[in-house]
Amino acid sequence: MISQRCPKCRSSRIRKGYKPTPLILRVVGIHYLLCNHCNLLFTGFAVPGTVNRSSKKSHKKARVEQEQTAGPAVSGPGGPRSS
Repeated sequence: MISQRCPKCRSSRIRKGYKPTPLILRVVGIHYLLCNHCNLLFTGFAVPGTVNRSSKKSHKKARVEQEQTAGPAVSGPGGPRSS
C-alpha cells in the first residue's frame, strides 16, 4: 500500500489540491496535493483512486442526515407563531 505523507508536518491526511494539474503531469501520476493538517500545497505521485478530492457532496449529505436525525426544529419558548 502506498501512503502519502506531507513533506512539512508528515501528516497522512492528504487530498488532491485545488489547483488544476496539467494533463502531462496527470498522465504520469503526479498531482497537486493538499495537506489537511498544515494546508501545504505540494506536488506528489498519486496512484489513481488512492487520494480523494475534497467534496462538497459529503458535507451536504452529512448536514442533511444530521437534520433528519435531530427532528423538527423548535423555534423559541412559545413555539411557532401563526398569523
